[in-house]
Amino acid sequence: MKLPSDTTGTGANRNHLLYTIFKIAGLIAGIALLYWFVSRSNLAGIWDQLRLINVKFIFLIVATFAGYLMVTIAWRLSFYSYPGHLSMSRLFIIRQIGESLAQINPTNVIAGEALKALLLKRQKVPYKDSIVSFTISRFLLFFSAVTLIMIGIYIFFDRLKPSVDPSYLMAAMVVIFMLFALFIYRLRSGRGVLAAPAALLARLARRFPHSTFLRNAIGKMLEIDAELVDFYKRKKINFIVAYLLSLSSWLFGAMEFFLILNFLGFSVTFLSCVAVEVGVMVFKGVGAFIPGQIGIEEYANKIMLEFIHIPGGNVWITVSILRRARQLVWICVGFIAFFIVIRTSGELRDGDSVYNA
Repeated sequence: MKLPSDTTGTGANRNHLLYTIFKIAGLIAGIALLYWFVSRSNLAGIWDQLRLINVKFIFLIVATFAGYLMVTIAWRLSFYSYPGHLSMSRLFIIRQIGESLAQINPTNVIAGEALKALLLKRQKVPYKDSIVSFTISRFLLFFSAVTLIMIGIYIFFDRLKPSVDPSYLMAAMVVIFMLFALFIYRLRSGRGVLAAPAALLARLARRFPHSTFLRNAIGKMLEIDAELVDFYKRKKINFIVAYLLSLSSWLFGAMEFFLILNFLGFSVTFLSCVAVEVGVMVFKGVGAFIPGQIGIEEYANKIMLEFIHIPGGNVWITVSILRRARQLVWICVGFIAFFIVIRTSGELRDGDSVYNA
């Protein structure tokens, strides 16, 4: 696995420094934006709304647990040959440990996946098997997110139907179906789903022959494509079930909005909450370079709740606090699990790799 510390050279170090400065600047801007909004809000009203939740907060934890469990099962299905000695509970713990590190580490997913690979190695799972499973499960999460975004677009059109031609609704559904059909067709034919964007990057690389980034990106895309095609041909049922589980896991983010808003006394439909979740996903994707998407996620909550006509200027802050509290709970669970694993199985012999990650 290629860790951040594996990259050498003055140019790479300069780019890494610039990227770090950019991320820190984005984080500061996000915090400043969040402070500006909160300082102009009714804090007493926010506290009153939080008191309405009280012990019902446990339902948010349960909903998140269900989503994480689905992702873990999808990950289990992404192994070519799942090691029989590795229990589902241990895999869930390993995933949570890695995701907790990814939430707070500047390198995000890279650090989390590196730590997962190290913990799996201690369970006698080879690095190669781990990395292939990461690749497949991450891609399925990404593609299922794209699917959900397409569904969200349909919902947006549906909510705007007084001013939008109904034919657009049908067009949106046709596009969703065609994308999924194309995805399956290319896998079955062995052409892959990333060959076309890789070809476009190859054209660009001919204009910039000295670009290491483009060469590495093309190579990685073709490698992922080969793994996806091979896995689909050999584990077709696993592939489809893992995709459906990944898609279902995203819906628990919508369930979280649904529960919070109903606990606060707002009558909202689950489809409206799906639209909110999709909008927040898009915002978070744009602001992925900011650690934890601090400020970005909160502003996305504000925009999307206004879209579904939730009244009250403080509601989005209450929702943001509850979602961040839920996130903090699971990060703490991940780190507690990490220290328990280390204590029961001894210190990590690959400590330098964890530090580098």
